[in-house]
Amino acid sequence: MPRVSINITAIPPSLAGWLLAALLACAWLAASPSARAAAEATPAPADSVVPDEENSAPEQTVYPDVINERIQRGGDGKPALSLYYPVLRHAVVDADIRHWVTGVADAYEEEVGRAAEEPDGEKPASYGMWDLTGLFELSRPSEGVVSLTFNVYSYSGGAHGNLEITCLNYDLRAGRRLSLADMFKNPEKALQLMSAWSRKELARTLGEDADEDMIRDGVAPELRNFANLTLTPQGLRIEFQPYQVAPWSAGPQRVDMPLAELAAAGPEALIWPHAPASNQ
Repeated sequence: MPRVSINITAIPPSLAGWLLAALLACAWLAASPSARAAAEATPAPADSVVPDEENSAPEQTVYPDVINERIQRGGDGKPALSLYYPVLRHAVVDADIRHWVTGVADAYEEEVGRAAEEPDGEKPASYGMWDLTGLFELSRPSEGVVSLTFNVYSYSGGAHGNLEITCLNYDLRAGRRLSLADMFKNPEKALQLMSAWSRKELARTLGEDADEDMIRDGVAPELRNFANLTLTPQGLRIEFQPYQVAPWSAGPQRVDMPLAELAAAGPEALIWPHAPASNQ
């Protein structure tokens, strides 16, 4: 497996790559004008390096003190797979990340393998276009805590592919994943706060495209609706799967929630050392 530490070769402009770029662009365009203006006026975070924009296909960001590994399989007429993941130089955490990523790759290969074994021996007409592209984002809400957000786009026929968003959060000091119960003293309260905040923000950002029924069901205060949380120094970025709160055409939806709005749930100092104290 090739190891890439500084110069990352751009992912080939495959169908999945182009569609992943389009989906991420939809999320950007869906953001409020004030949010876009603030982001454009703010320099790139100190812990990330903006990739070369010469190739418009999505490209994996390079982060300091992180080695980017990639699983590559297929090609030459077979469905191609390109899946990036980080090596953090922490044996236990790296093993867990590698196990998860390998599972994603193996599951996709099994899916395409079943399609290639149809009883009539004929592969689908779109078989040569099938592929999977995966990139990750990395955030460090505090020293010793890492938050990974994987965007994995796969295409295996049909009108469009599938985007799967998965967040993996780690305490590097303890060498384990973090659950919602590790993030808040009162996780049930956190779910209620995230539900109310998300419902309000999605109605605002989606505007006329908001589907009240989808939003109501998709942000109900249940753990499954808030399974993917990106931890940031400022609070949470709540990630929603396609079709969870909006139709595919609206693009992936994500909501930023500041720590001040989560104070009543008791944010853990392990993750947010300067979190505001709860008044309840």
